[in-house]
Amino acid sequence: MKISNRLSILVLSVVLAFAACKKDSNNTQSNGGNNGGNQPTYHADDLPPQDNTSSKVNITWDNTSARKISHDVYFAEYGRIHRINSTTLLLTYHCGGTTDTWNNIALRRSTDNGVTWSDAQIVMADNVPGYYGFSDPDILVMQNGWLMLAFVGRGNPDDNAHDNVEIRISKDNGASWGASEIIATGRSWEPGMVQLPDGDIEMFYSSEVKWWPGSNPQQDILLIHSKDNGATWSSPTEVAYATGDRDGMPVPLLLNNNKGIVFSIESVNNSKSPWLVWSSLDARWNYAGNGTFQNGRRWLGTNDNVFGGAPFVTQLSTGETLLSFQDAGGRNIGSDWKKSTMLVYTGNSIAQNFSRINDPWPNLPPSEGAYYSSLFLKDANTVVLVTTRNFGDGHSEVWWKEGQITH
Repeated sequence: MKISNRLSILVLSVVLAFAACKKDSNNTQSNGGNNGGNQPTYHADDLPPQDNTSSKVNITWDNTSARKISHDVYFAEYGRIHRINSTTLLLTYHCGGTTDTWNNIALRRSTDNGVTWSDAQIVMADNVPGYYGFSDPDILVMQNGWLMLAFVGRGNPDDNAHDNVEIRISKDNGASWGASEIIATGRSWEPGMVQLPDGDIEMFYSSEVKWWPGSNPQQDILLIHSKDNGATWSSPTEVAYATGDRDGMPVPLLLNNNKGIVFSIESVNNSKSPWLVWSSLDARWNYAGNGTFQNGRRWLGTNDNVFGGAPFVTQLSTGETLLSFQDAGGRNIGSDWKKSTMLVYTGNSIAQNFSRINDPWPNLPPSEGAYYSSLFLKDANTVVLVTTRNFGDGHSEVWWKEGQITH
């Protein structure tokens, strides 16, 4: 891991982070003159293609498939699975003990489509000088065959100068990883990535930079780009913010058939959540303002009376979208949100018109929970809910549960 010369990188990067209002000028059109070349140009406001249909998809969850896939550790959560080839899967999650519950990043490999898993490899450990630990890992399988592991580093001290977003690159399907590289600084969470058809990598993450430190910090969603497979990155731009709502946990999705890009987010301080935010491929988020309910580029995932925390969105090959998120599920769980349960909804080709389908974890007792889930499409007819299960003694595990898709 590269530790030398980090101070200068951190100082420079945090200055860049505070310039988050600066917009990328690629793929833009003028919004009414350039005022002598001093004014930025933005893409004109546009809207998603129209789709008034509702999904007919349903999922039948296989209780016999439910099993733990994290290694034996007191605390494991935030599981993500990605396919490397026809039989090989990689699982990432963060983990720790009773007091350092999410300081380490683990990776496990399956070469039989998830039936068995290798021993856990700790790819980032909490013994790195200058850090409390690392969390929120995710992997992007890049078009050139490389893997990009993204995660956040919680610095010591825990502040904007020492917290960051980092990546590691593997050129051999995860057998080995290059040194970690800081690509953005400031108090950050939950990086999520998508690669566009021309190779442009978009990374979205939650940021408290503008408000930290503070007794009740706000949060917005920032975006950085890489056009050279992670070698260099743009400065961050803000792509979502709602005053007081604390937008967070972005999960991006490139929609099929050139219908744009969406990401799902939670709004912790809003009674309504989750939300979807959209951009056209032409605009690539280079608008004069963020997506809002009023301009049609931000919409509520469901009108049901649910909390909608930690959402995750994906799309089937047939075009329908799936949206998962956590909620109390009508159970009395008090203030312990880790005792939530998971709900799954299905929507249309532009991630709208969502409706609730079968719950994957029905009848959980209030002493147990399911939260921080992701959705992995094992094949055209099988979706896997990669979920964090919490138990009565407080410990958490990452579980696998399959659902059969029907239309």
